[in-house]
Amino acid sequence: MLVPKSFIDDLRSRLRLSDIIAPRVKLTRAGREFKACCPFHNEKSASFYVNDEKGFFHCFGCGAHGDQIGFLMRHQNLGFMDAVEILAGQAGMPVPKPSVQDVERSRTRDRLITLMDTATKWYAQQLFLTANKEILSYLTGRGLTVETIEAFRLGYAPPDSAQLANAMKQAGYTVPELIEAGLFKQSTRDGGSPFAFFRDRVMFPVTDRRGQTIAFGARVLPEHIRPLKAGDQKPPKYINSGETPLFQKGQILYNESHARTAAAKGQPVIVCEGYADVIALWQAGFTGAVAPLGTALTEAQITSLWSMIPEADDTGVREPVLCFDGDAAGQRAATRAMDRILPQLQAGRSARVAFLPDGMDPDDLIRAKGREAFEAVIATAIPMVDMIWRTLTDGRNFDTPEGKAGLQKSIKDTCAKIADLAVQKAYMAALRDKVFKAQSSNFAGKQKARGAASVVRLPDPKSNGRNTRARVALAAILCFPEIFHEAEDILGRLTIDDPRLDTMRQTILAALSEEPETDHEALMNIMNQKGFSEDLQDIMAAARLHGTSEKSGGNAQNALAGLREAVGAA
Repeated sequence: MLVPKSFIDDLRSRLRLSDIIAPRVKLTRAGREFKACCPFHNEKSASFYVNDEKGFFHCFGCGAHGDQIGFLMRHQNLGFMDAVEILAGQAGMPVPKPSVQDVERSRTRDRLITLMDTATKWYAQQLFLTANKEILSYLTGRGLTVETIEAFRLGYAPPDSAQLANAMKQAGYTVPELIEAGLFKQSTRDGGSPFAFFRDRVMFPVTDRRGQTIAFGARVLPEHIRPLKAGDQKPPKYINSGETPLFQKGQILYNESHARTAAAKGQPVIVCEGYADVIALWQAGFTGAVAPLGTALTEAQITSLWSMIPEADDTGVREPVLCFDGDAAGQRAATRAMDRILPQLQAGRSARVAFLPDGMDPDDLIRAKGREAFEAVIATAIPMVDMIWRTLTDGRNFDTPEGKAGLQKSIKDTCAKIADLAVQKAYMAALRDKVFKAQSSNFAGKQKARGAASVVRLPDPKSNGRNTRARVALAAILCFPEIFHEAEDILGRLTIDDPRLDTMRQTILAALSEEPETDHEALMNIMNQKGFSEDLQDIMAAARLHGTSEKSGGNAQNALAGLREAVGAA
């Protein structure tokens, strides 16, 4: 029976080779590979190697070599189709019944793959033409090196549809094939003439897991290069290929082929928002970065993320890092991703969530503050259980019996989404433990408030003078947000060495820029929700110590004067 090549390719990509071999042969990690005594001949020292990155096993003793299918055929003395059916069952993929149409689709797919590769090369050539040097300069001006541009095969689609049509015709392709590949569209105007779907845009090839181009994303040129004409509507910043025989956007992640190689070498798998973020992270050394293609993460993409990551030696948990903007939209996106992941959680399969400073994406952060700033973001990524707790508790009051009962119900309902019962039980226990600790902490706080005056936490005496001045300056704006208009420029000039205090500064400025009328209580709530609760204790101690808080007799003018003094702008 003939099975489409596309099905075999998909089957191999979904099942890690070592996962197929490990239940049958005892494997030992050897750097990026695994080794074992060969199951196909008698030996005392290991000469059998398994390479997940390249997708094959090889024995240096007897020469046995193959992939997942070949291993099962040899190890269990199976025919090709028997091995395929076993693996397909393990992957949850029904084996397609071949037909004349299947054979034709396979041939069509192979030709479309070649067509898309030809188009990728042509777009890349256009980018490096002298006539388009302004566009290349735009990309290099954003910090991309020529090596990075070539690694991602970036290109340029000219505004004239005829240029691509003529080039592809010379290469032997027809307009109907260009339409099937998603490069051309049939117009409903101008007599129905086909036109190039991508015009006057920077091109981002989207590849499958094997690195073959199957689609494109395209970015509009900035207005300083292409000013809008009078009466023109602003075009969408990015457009993507539509669904084609090669491309279903919910099944693939941008940069997945590169990320799989990086993950096999121990790099973290990081999910960000878009093409530019992935490329900026890759260039900064985070080569395991991927992005969904204009949609929220799908179940298939989440499964792909886990399949990329080798089992960790220390924890045994595969945890991609989901990276979101720190604003309200980023919080909502994180919650949606959490809801998609929960039903698929299993022992050894989870995720961590990281939030960027407000108003910055990975590309912005790396260009402004370098690789170290993004490393700090990844280092603060929270486990999925903490993400659930944050989602269920942020901005809500649980002091009343009704509030506590509501929280318990929310925990139960959320955990019920986890299909794996053992994992569901573990999450229930962990979240109930958080409830107990929160209630105990709240009770202790109230008891302390009823007793003698609490001890004021002074700033760490080991902190340097600049950081002390930073705390005083932040205290001023936190206590009296109404001075924001006069203080914004001053606070922006303050030199802050401590990354945590600098992030607080950026968060405060972003919050007040968005809502200038925010008062002290609302601003403190925002900062608490962003995870700065403990830091605020130090800040408020500085406020009391320097007389810039209302409780210590301060007022807005005193606070502004104190801020100016701290910054050295008086």
